[in-house]
Amino acid sequence: MAETAANDGPAVSLTPCAPRGRINLRGDAGDSAFNEGVAGVIGVGPPSKANTAAAGDGGVILWLGPDEWLIEVAAAAEIELAMSLESTLSDLHAAVVVVGDAYITLSLSGPKAVEVLAKGMTLDLDPDHFPAGCCARSLLAKAPVLLHRPGVDVLYEITVARSFADYVSLWLRDAAIEYL
Repeated sequence: MAETAANDGPAVSLTPCAPRGRINLRGDAGDSAFNEGVAGVIGVGPPSKANTAAAGDGGVILWLGPDEWLIEVAAAAEIELAMSLESTLSDLHAAVVVVGDAYITLSLSGPKAVEVLAKGMTLDLDPDHFPAGCCARSLLAKAPVLLHRPGVDVLYEITVARSFADYVSLWLRDAAIEYL
């Protein structure tokens, strides 16, 4: 879906992202061995600040809770990375679960993306409150999602359970109809 805004490009664009590998990681953020082990595999340790993401050579780690993260990697690297994490963290209080096929990610971008999201979500998406690198779990039109703003551009990645994907996609298209 792409709508034009006075020759400046699309007012809103919704596109599915390429398939990704996803790994749910649980562990003790206060344990330096855990943090160092994750950093050794991913290239960056798990973020300790709430609602932030960290990118490393091996993927992106999104904060989900004080002891939970979602690691996003290239789909082809998912199993190998999960096995490497399991091996590295085997003597620690940690859990590594591959969840890649359970979710899809949609990309919503354009100058009206915030307005579209605001129709179905209560997060404050003002750049001062939700800057680049932020992520948060929330509801979008009653569907649980993980919202991530990977960069400074007006682009949001919406990760949703596969069972809600059609509903969320159709809802976003309907919410953007006024920008056609």
